Amino acid sequence: MIRLNITKNGKVFVKSFVQKIDLQNYVLDFIGADQYSNFTNTAEKIWNLNVGTSLSVNGYTIAMAGKSRAGNIMLGGK
Repeated sequence: MIRLNITKNGKVFVKSFVQKIDLQNYVLDFIGADQYSNFTNTAEKIWNLNVGTSLSVNGYTIAMAGKSRAGNIMLGGK
């Protein structure tokens, strides 16, 4: 599970993603790809960000707020 702070035009949104495919769908639908890669590569770059680092894509600034291996438990799993 990852938490991202996504900034666009001075507004900050916090999004959480449990699986990489969820992030890929979000990138495809809302952010788009950077000029050097497709949306799956852009999602991969975002997924692999270290906590406290950021990436700028198409006017969005995406910052890694946190990574948690216990995401399944946070969602009620065992």
